[in-house]
Amino acid sequence: MKIFHSNTRNLICQALKSYGLVFRSLEIEPVSLTTYGKHGDVHFKILIEGHPYSIRLLPEQRYTGSALSYSTSNALALQLRYTDYLRTQGIPFMERVKPEQDTFFTAITDPDGQHWTCCLFHWMDGRHVTANTEQTAARMGQLARQLHDVSLRQQEIQFPFIDHTVTYQRWLGDLQRLSISRMPKPVQNSFQEYLTLTQQHLDTARHPKSSSLQPVISTDLNSLNILWDSDQHIVGIVDHEHIGATDRVQDLAWLIKWYARTEGIGSHDVSGRLAKTLLAHYNSPTVLVPEDDPRLAALLWLSGCFNLHFIERTKQLVFDAENNPPGYDQFQLHLQTYRARGEQLSGLLRN
Repeated sequence: MKIFHSNTRNLICQALKSYGLVFRSLEIEPVSLTTYGKHGDVHFKILIEGHPYSIRLLPEQRYTGSALSYSTSNALALQLRYTDYLRTQGIPFMERVKPEQDTFFTAITDPDGQHWTCCLFHWMDGRHVTANTEQTAARMGQLARQLHDVSLRQQEIQFPFIDHTVTYQRWLGDLQRLSISRMPKPVQNSFQEYLTLTQQHLDTARHPKSSSLQPVISTDLNSLNILWDSDQHIVGIVDHEHIGATDRVQDLAWLIKWYARTEGIGSHDVSGRLAKTLLAHYNSPTVLVPEDDPRLAALLWLSGCFNLHFIERTKQLVFDAENNPPGYDQFQLHLQTYRARGEQLSGLLRN
């Protein structure tokens, strides 16, 4: 999918002008750092007069809404403002470059008429760790606790609260409306059992009245947004587009899913030892209550077994199988894979 005009250099130069940067030399890394994800963001490492920067170009369509985050241009300004606050609290978020005007980002238009929002940051060196150890799990627990706690010490920046169960329930409705009349009976039964299991986890995940529900502000701490040094110390956080209000239990569910992985980001292999290490260094008993345990387990299951990737893959497999019935075997395998993943995730928090 080609989402960026070929004249990349001119567009980046256009964006940089509004930052008041005067330069004679500009080098662009030959490979974009973007993964061309669902939002279509484009991310480059550039050198201006030999000094490294990270430039992020966000397409206009990003701001049409996001299922599990709050994505508008106003929210982006709040997110960037919040990164400034985090840096004052000693959290190593990437440092933004301030535009020449009193704004948080700039806007450019490419020759095809596509509008882009531009964010510029000083480059941070580090490496990604996707196969976790007790040390990385412990340090992520400490970082998460610090992030949650410092968010409570400021009252000026307010984000809308995101309840993930609202999105999960909508996705469940989408799958319940899929045509299943052509499915072989065993496949149909497996699908209905999966949806029933999902509803059970959703019912558990809907928050009770608990002190842990006090909104905190979090960011996307997945493995590709954290930079480490060679001694497994965290040196940077490099993503800002998912900063928003949540509660501790929702956020911890995602953190456990990511940092209990032992074999890399593409693997479903997880470790209860790593999950418990993360929670111990988060010092969860000081903020969570026993009634939170079932909710945390349910949200953990949903984060791994009813996420956007699962939903999109499920819809595609059902559509393909309707036109090619042998494809129902692949769909059945898909459900079995995620049932097994769910059992692994659910087992992480057991004593």
